[in-house]
Amino acid sequence: MKRFRTFIITRKTLQKAAVIGMLAITAAGVCISFSKKPAAVVPAFSDLNIAPEDIINDGMPKEDEPFDYKSLITSLLGFDSDKPESIIEGSSEIFNDTHSEPPIEDNTPLPSIEPVHTDIPIKDESRSDLPSHDAIIKAGSLEINNATSYKVSLAESAAAPKETNLELNGEPEVLIVHTHTTECYIGDEMSGESERTTNEQYNVCAVGDVLSEELESYGIKVVHDKTIHDYPSYQGSYSRALNTITTDMSKYPSVKMIIDLHRDAYVYPDGTKLSVTTEIDGSRCAQAMLVLGTDTMGLYHPNWRSNLVLAAKIQNAAEIMYPGLLRPINLRRERFNMHVSKGSILIEIGSNGNTLSEAKQAAAYLGKAIAAALING
Repeated sequence: MKRFRTFIITRKTLQKAAVIGMLAITAAGVCISFSKKPAAVVPAFSDLNIAPEDIINDGMPKEDEPFDYKSLITSLLGFDSDKPESIIEGSSEIFNDTHSEPPIEDNTPLPSIEPVHTDIPIKDESRSDLPSHDAIIKAGSLEINNATSYKVSLAESAAAPKETNLELNGEPEVLIVHTHTTECYIGDEMSGESERTTNEQYNVCAVGDVLSEELESYGIKVVHDKTIHDYPSYQGSYSRALNTITTDMSKYPSVKMIIDLHRDAYVYPDGTKLSVTTEIDGSRCAQAMLVLGTDTMGLYHPNWRSNLVLAAKIQNAAEIMYPGLLRPINLRRERFNMHVSKGSILIEIGSNGNTLSEAKQAAAYLGKAIAAALING
């Protein structure tokens, strides 16, 4: 985008310009009167970074002014004040019909994008590891960070019969998708600046591969859909992911469980990034977090308690097998597309301060815990 500066045409400036004009036309006996209207803000090229839409100001002259400011501005600066878009149309792609997103290569990190979409994402919002007013509910070694007004019991959920019963008959029974497919990790593989890439070897798809392989080693058939939903536009990624999920569910009606695999993200005031780690069997690995949506915001979601039962069983299995692997369950007000089945869970493995290898190790452990909960829970 070209850069602009704001050039202020004040009443005094207009007076000076008019005086010069008066000197030139005094011989003709022309007299000019001035209005007391406020100044107009007019853009010109510069090195200051001002968005084009900020250039167009409502202080432009009005038709009822006795002095024709518009004609003066047009003659002095060379644009039509009746058409403010003419100020920048020759210099900005915004007014160019041929404008399009730049292509990227597979290993090109993507720029950081503010999360804005309909089914609100969980990026940079309240964390279970950060100060929060959410209720922390404990049941033995199990914990849930409850951001809703619902009363829930982890003990009862972990003991309740699950509705996600596998058949292990060779048909696909678990679907793994990624709403934010380009999320990646810090470390040697990436610069850590953008934390996004379309390269499946470095983003959350690589972590999904490990989770898929681990589940399949227990005879659980997995469909791992690596469709990109958050590029070139981050906005609408949950809507696009829902289309992918419903398409896959139609194609594979035997699917019982849907996992939307992410990685967490948080940047502290000093610029450091959230790293969630634990030590298991003498090795350092990332922690994971199970996120559950609800109908708190009024969206249709009759299955959220069934999803909570499954999550509680997975959390319980992980605490028995690999204590410390999972952060507290995060029960949220948003839905996150989890209304599609009675076995839907959003999982965040690691954060933007973790390495890819730490996240992969966590996925391997988590796969074993999920398998235990699905088969034996």
